[in-house]
Amino acid sequence: MAKNYILRQRTQERIDERVERLLNRLGNPEPPLKLEHVRDALDLDRAYFQKDDPSLMDDVISMLHVAGKQVLRRPTLFVDAVKKFDLRAFYLPDERRILIDHSLHKLKYRWIEAHEIGHSLLPWHEGAMLGDDKQTLRPNCHDQMEADANFAAARLLFL
Repeated sequence: MAKNYILRQRTQERIDERVERLLNRLGNPEPPLKLEHVRDALDLDRAYFQKDDPSLMDDVISMLHVAGKQVLRRPTLFVDAVKKFDLRAFYLPDERRILIDHSLHKLKYRWIEAHEIGHSLLPWHEGAMLGDDKQTLRPNCHDQMEADANFAAARLLFL
């Protein structure tokens, strides 16, 4: 069961600094923030995958060949992780790509994309974005990273 984390004041400030820097770069836009402008400014790509579509999964796996050594040794790792952890979206730092489960309701895309953009803004997330499990990343740490990304997403979407 996921926990709600209250971020430390310093963490909130660090995330705020990064979001403010990005918003300044975008010319302090009026709401609603256009996420395509954010992706352009951050040089991010967005793509979709679908658990039930083998051709889309093959495309994602071919992208991951570049993204992680672990995937090179076991190409089915991604498919296994998507199924086991019921992944809906994730950010690939090496590829600068956000992947979103295409089968999700369209109304969820905006929040999910902002959440993944949040991961991309936070350099302390980069080392733990792909292939971490309970043996390499404590569940508490994972939950904290998700809370950080949610905070960044809220700051972006609600300005």
